[in-house]
Amino acid sequence: MSGNSGNGDVYPFNPKEMRSGVPTEEDLRKIYGDAWDESNDPQFRIRDWGMDRYVGTAEPIDWLIEDVLPRGVPGLMASLGGIGKSYLLLDLCVRVAAGPGNFGQFALGGAIKSQGRACMITAEESFSAVHRRLDQILNPASKAKLMDRLFLVPLPDTGGSTTFLRQSRGEYLMTPAWFQFCDEVIEMGDVDLVVIDPLQTMVAAELNDPAAAQTFWAHVAKLTAQSGACVLVAHHMRKGGEIVGQFAAREAIRGSGSLVDGCRWVYALWLATNDERTTTSESLGYTVGPLELVHGAVVKSNDIGVGEQRTYLRDVESGLLEDKTEQLRLEIHAAQQISDEQKKEVFDEVSRRWELARPYSSHPNARDRWIGRFMVERFSVTRATAREFVRKWMDEGFLVKDWHTTARINGLRVG
Repeated sequence: MSGNSGNGDVYPFNPKEMRSGVPTEEDLRKIYGDAWDESNDPQFRIRDWGMDRYVGTAEPIDWLIEDVLPRGVPGLMASLGGIGKSYLLLDLCVRVAAGPGNFGQFALGGAIKSQGRACMITAEESFSAVHRRLDQILNPASKAKLMDRLFLVPLPDTGGSTTFLRQSRGEYLMTPAWFQFCDEVIEMGDVDLVVIDPLQTMVAAELNDPAAAQTFWAHVAKLTAQSGACVLVAHHMRKGGEIVGQFAAREAIRGSGSLVDGCRWVYALWLATNDERTTTSESLGYTVGPLELVHGAVVKSNDIGVGEQRTYLRDVESGLLEDKTEQLRLEIHAAQQISDEQKKEVFDEVSRRWELARPYSSHPNARDRWIGRFMVERFSVTRATAREFVRKWMDEGFLVKDWHTTARINGLRVG
């Protein structure tokens, strides 16, 4: 293992020539050459970081979005393709650039806490597409207020794609385009949010490789530290199967081992289950399509852990996902209740139909004869709620299944 073999040896000398096999300062000078400077202090000294530094109360988290997104963190937003994360990120940029205002701005389930510049680099949307989306959510007066606050760069209209990370001779390197981008963000100043959408079109590397993810996030973290901005990148989830809950959503992110572990904050969007869509459709009184009901949550944060699950409903006119968590919760709760007055009305209706020799049935497959259908149409409760109350009333003896001698069929009567 001679020093100048040029075969990648760690030390440019023979360790057997060292006392105890440990490199001396002279040996280290051979390794580092001109970079070695005995006057250089180490980056830290252990004794400088004793408990005297931690007396008193820690500074509170500086939020960009209260209880959701801290300021100045590298993060990821992931979903299946076509759900609407790009539009949601555009809307987030608008809200950050607009700031709290007189009435407050909310996004991702929390309040925007400050006003700063926001910029979004999109590799898949053209200038015309971005312009149309802005027209759907902003009027001319709102656009005017965002001058010098909001910057949206459609790469298809700037000459094509841009590569921020590439691989060269087995090593992952950030490109000159990345460093130019960082310089501009820092030079602009007062930037609170930077969005890169999507990640995979701007990296010429396999992001499942931990080394690639580590290189990328290290440089993003440096940008956040130097600019004070949150830098969020958009990414995809794996296809296949229903997702239930935040932890399953996190595991569904492509390359989740390296990508998720490498950043400080991750927000996931995933489709509601078929049962959830059915319940919501019945509660709202119209059919909610497969891509119209979406859940979202912080699935990783070094500051808050896992966040509250939010529910988004796609706006019919703009196509934007809107946070309707509280509204839907109230709608579904209301659609799962039967008041005493409504209960009496149901029993009166059962008695009326029994006397007319057209008795109701307790079974949903009976269609027009199912008493639950009357409840759904009359009180706007869900089918599941109607089934549950009918079962409950039969168990309690308020409703009885009996043979109607005139109609010559089984039916419901009041017990």
